[in-house]
Amino acid sequence: MPDVIVQSVLITGTTSGIGRALLEHYARSGTKVISVNRRLVAELESQYPSVRFECVDVRSPGDVEQLVRGLAKSGELPEIFILNAGINRADNDESFQLSPYREVIDTNLYGVLNFVGPLTQLPAGPVERHVVAISSMASYAGNPHGLGYHTSKKALTACFDVWSRMYAGTDLVFQQVMLGPVRTAIYTTADRFPPWMVRIRNLFSASLDGTVRAVSRFTLTRNRRLVYPLRAFPLFVAVRLGQCLVPGFFQGRKTLDGKARRARSQ
Repeated sequence: MPDVIVQSVLITGTTSGIGRALLEHYARSGTKVISVNRRLVAELESQYPSVRFECVDVRSPGDVEQLVRGLAKSGELPEIFILNAGINRADNDESFQLSPYREVIDTNLYGVLNFVGPLTQLPAGPVERHVVAISSMASYAGNPHGLGYHTSKKALTACFDVWSRMYAGTDLVFQQVMLGPVRTAIYTTADRFPPWMVRIRNLFSASLDGTVRAVSRFTLTRNRRLVYPLRAFPLFVAVRLGQCLVPGFFQGRKTLDGKARRARSQ
């Protein structure tokens, strides 16, 4: 596909990982970038003076709505929204921890839905706008120790499946990226898995540069879903089958430290 210059893009969660790599990609190509984070990073802002940095907590529906309506009123509503902000926590390890679970849900799920609400309330316009959620193959086979991450991505996939059909043929194009493992410095509970499992995961991981290229090209289409890297998808299918068919397989019966679940004292 030939390079197409995107006029404007909004990206959430750009302080590190895929979000930062996407910011760098679009900024280099001359695209007007609006970066949305809940904290200011002076080093990032000084490195990319052409980028508009907005300090907005995506978990706050009021703050996000104010941002979206302000952009619409000023005629600066971007063509593409890449809703990438996300976190992962070991919220279901030795016991279920509601606080970190809620933190993950608020960021990964509501941090996206808070944009969708005001966008669908705006009048239809002549410009096609793409709303892209960064989801995960974990929606098929999740890590039981990171329940909030699995739950949030599964719900996000369900929502975008509905909206992609509901708004088909309109000015709003709902798309989702089902990411497998990507080589970034972001913390995941996979770092605490047995070495053999980590080696398999790394074998199926995608590079950061390759992921950015795939996502940026995908946003130029009206396709509903991108599965990337595709080679990792059979791995998640196999894990899901194992969870269903093999007693105890990747079901969290032991903690991440290898302790038996609720072992009875002698």
